[in-house]
Amino acid sequence: MKSKIITNAALKINPEFIELVLPLAIETKNQILLEEGCENFVLMRKNEEPNTLVIFAVYTSKETYNWHLEQDYVKHFFDFLNGKLITSPEVTYLEEI
Repeated sequence: MKSKIITNAALKINPEFIELVLPLAIETKNQILLEEGCENFVLMRKNEEPNTLVIFAVYTSKETYNWHLEQDYVKHFFDFLNGKLITSPEVTYLEEI
């Protein structure tokens, strides 16, 4: 049985860039939701820190997660974030119980 990959990521965007990042984040989310092997992908922002985006995602396996990371639109999004983040993304890997 293949184990799911579940991630929770926080992206702290420099406030001066948040309005530039949001449209591409939403566009990228919409493409990711079409991926085979993506069970769930939720893009949110913190109420108390609106320049912090939070992503919760579930992939069917390590293989589908690795495939996801290699997609041009995912790479483009992270390249676009270059110089726009306050800190490195904080990624937590979770386990379903």
